[in-house]
Amino acid sequence: MMATKATRSEGKLCGLCNTLINEYQYRAHVAKCGVSSGDDNDNKAETVLKVCGLCERQVKDLADHYRTCTGVTTTTNRNHEYQQKSRNTPIYEHPSVSVSNASKAKECIICSEMIAENVYANHVDRCISNSSIRSKQLTKTKECVICSEMIAENIYANHVNRCTSYLSMRSKNLKGTKECIICSKMIPEDDHAHHINKCLAQSSMKQTKQKTTKECIICFQEIAESDYAAHVDACISRSSSSTKPKPISRKSEVSCFTCSSPVSSSKTSSHTVPCRSHHIYCLKCLENSMNEYIQPNTAPVCHSTLCDYEFSRYDVACIPLEADTIKRLSNCVKITRRPQCPICSFYIDFNTMDDFQKHVASCNLENFIPCEYCHCPYNVHRLNDHSQQCRSAPRSQQLQALIDFILPRTKYLATAQQIRVFIAHRKKTRAAIEPHAIIDALAELDGAFPFDIPTLDCGICMETCIYDDIFVFGCEENHKLCYVCFENSCASKMNNNETLTCGMCNYQLQEGEIKQLRVPADRKRQYLDYQIQKTFSAYVGGSQGIIRCPNGSCKWVAEASNPNDRFQVKCPMCGYEFCSLCNRQYHFRTTCQQIPEITERWFFWCDTERGRYWQARAQQDAQFRTQLDDYERQKAANIQRNQELAERYNELLADEQYKSANCRLCPHCQRVVQHLGGCDLMVCGQNYHGGDEQSGCGKGFRFSQALPYVSATNGGPQQVSNHVPEPEQQKLVVHHDIQCDTCHDQVQGIRFDCVHCASLIFCEKCEQRSTLEHSNEIRNQKKQQHVFQLITQSLNQNDS
Repeated sequence: MMATKATRSEGKLCGLCNTLINEYQYRAHVAKCGVSSGDDNDNKAETVLKVCGLCERQVKDLADHYRTCTGVTTTTNRNHEYQQKSRNTPIYEHPSVSVSNASKAKECIICSEMIAENVYANHVDRCISNSSIRSKQLTKTKECVICSEMIAENIYANHVNRCTSYLSMRSKNLKGTKECIICSKMIPEDDHAHHINKCLAQSSMKQTKQKTTKECIICFQEIAESDYAAHVDACISRSSSSTKPKPISRKSEVSCFTCSSPVSSSKTSSHTVPCRSHHIYCLKCLENSMNEYIQPNTAPVCHSTLCDYEFSRYDVACIPLEADTIKRLSNCVKITRRPQCPICSFYIDFNTMDDFQKHVASCNLENFIPCEYCHCPYNVHRLNDHSQQCRSAPRSQQLQALIDFILPRTKYLATAQQIRVFIAHRKKTRAAIEPHAIIDALAELDGAFPFDIPTLDCGICMETCIYDDIFVFGCEENHKLCYVCFENSCASKMNNNETLTCGMCNYQLQEGEIKQLRVPADRKRQYLDYQIQKTFSAYVGGSQGIIRCPNGSCKWVAEASNPNDRFQVKCPMCGYEFCSLCNRQYHFRTTCQQIPEITERWFFWCDTERGRYWQARAQQDAQFRTQLDDYERQKAANIQRNQELAERYNELLADEQYKSANCRLCPHCQRVVQHLGGCDLMVCGQNYHGGDEQSGCGKGFRFSQALPYVSATNGGPQQVSNHVPEPEQQKLVVHHDIQCDTCHDQVQGIRFDCVHCASLIFCEKCEQRSTLEHSNEIRNQKKQQHVFQLITQSLNQNDS
């Protein structure tokens, strides 16, 4: 049974005659069978490929191939089990020889197979001839002109055709695409920006993953980031603890970099400088070297000629010398490199080594979370309160908070403008805007700043300053001063009782320019009040009139080119809008004298006359019943508006009565003036001998010769009702070319014009609902209620 099983498993199928042949007779059979087949069918063999039974390759001349075939399969796995067996069992092994017997088998020096000793020499000869044939076959290749691959000559033409067709198809597919600058892939234009962001994020993640170790700042060893904090703590504790010096062993002996004498690597007898080469000095040579820098007060370096590593204050503090020597040597340090805290990874300023160790001992960032607005880390218990305040702050203030946080924590000293420019560049490149990322990026620059910062020279001190530290005045020459000279100029002029002007010309400073001063808020308010007072005094002393804001808490004043003109004034300081002549709420298309009468008529119309008018209209024509019903429904909504109008009317009535009894009109500008005592001589806008300055034309007159003020109010609704004729007595009035702003129809009947709006007109049908909505809108803006003028006759042109 064993022999039968072996015979079946070792049989092979001839590729020429399809006969199952014993494995040990297979080569002789194939050689003989292949010769006869090749002689009879020469023409057929040239065109038909046959499969080799040993290596399963497709060949034309199978007989010649079998003579040189090694039986190595390259293209198929059909007989995988047999192939594994054939590799472990020598092809030419005699049945009586066992390969497993190590004493009767040898390893082939060509193919490394175990071969029986009796067939070893023949096997090696065949391996050598096969390797030479293969090397010749490999040389019969050509490089593709499209893809640059090495291709066999017999399939070269077909391969080039396939490459050409693929290249043409790819060029068609690449239309509408752009090449990624990160990974060089062709990306559709619609997804190009998103792909770039994704590539940048992946590249930054790869960079962070690559940084798995950090150099210890104490012992300069490469430590895994996860163990870095614990390792530095242990190093600091070892360096600060006072231990007895250990005996020097020969293994730890090194030579001094200066005198070459053997020294111990312990800190009690030598010191290692944290330069790139980590030079070691004995304490005597180190002290002598440091004294050479103390006397001329030059910056200390590792070696005066061989190593230019410059010592920082932290490096000096680590040197095991006397305290007085360390103190004097620290004064010679010129470089501004700070040491890095192993806990928070920020760079720390310190005066003594104890200060740095205290910071490391107390540093803890576990409960700190960065703010999502300014990116500064805050304690988790304070983060909520800070975020609420930071959310409403302007972006410039958020950016300034980040700059103020980074400034004292960089490795090298940097200016606020440099950090501002660096952050702006990171925003353009979409890099992380986070304190640690910014500080690490600046540390990699080794104190050199890679961007140019534009500068200007101050016109007074001639110092070169960055753009943000230069103020440009609004004068014709656009003089430029640094903020220090700007503030010094203002302080000098105020001390000399002069009007605040440009530091280099007589250009008078405006309010907005004074607000740009970089001084405390109370000092800035002092400059503003002083400038207003000086401006007002200059106007009062002149011949022209002035205009002053009627708001009692405001001190704004301006010069009037023509004090008799009426125009709208908006105070630039408090925002109050008023008429230049009467100081009341500004009114369009009406004179100052008409406002009291118009206000009185509007109040009585809203209070009583509207209801009476629509009742009479409805009795005359049933189609006006709708307006009457609408009036009845909105009575409750009109109550608040009528109360506000009543308060305004009562104040107006009292004011008119007081002016009728005590005031007169200026004969030059028709402003209302009052005589408070003294002689009969008056100056419009101020007391005759100065003081109590108000809006006025500034011209003089005698109070007894001025015309008395006459009130335009009547004092009751009975007189006002006479102005609106009864509906049955009035004809249909059509206001040509005038449209209602609500229904957009031509206005018929009574026309309602808002005197406090540039253009707002309603017809009598839309008046009640539209004026009520307008009143609510004005109330929400916290302004005084507007007044509407009732026009019952068609006008050829409006009053201006």
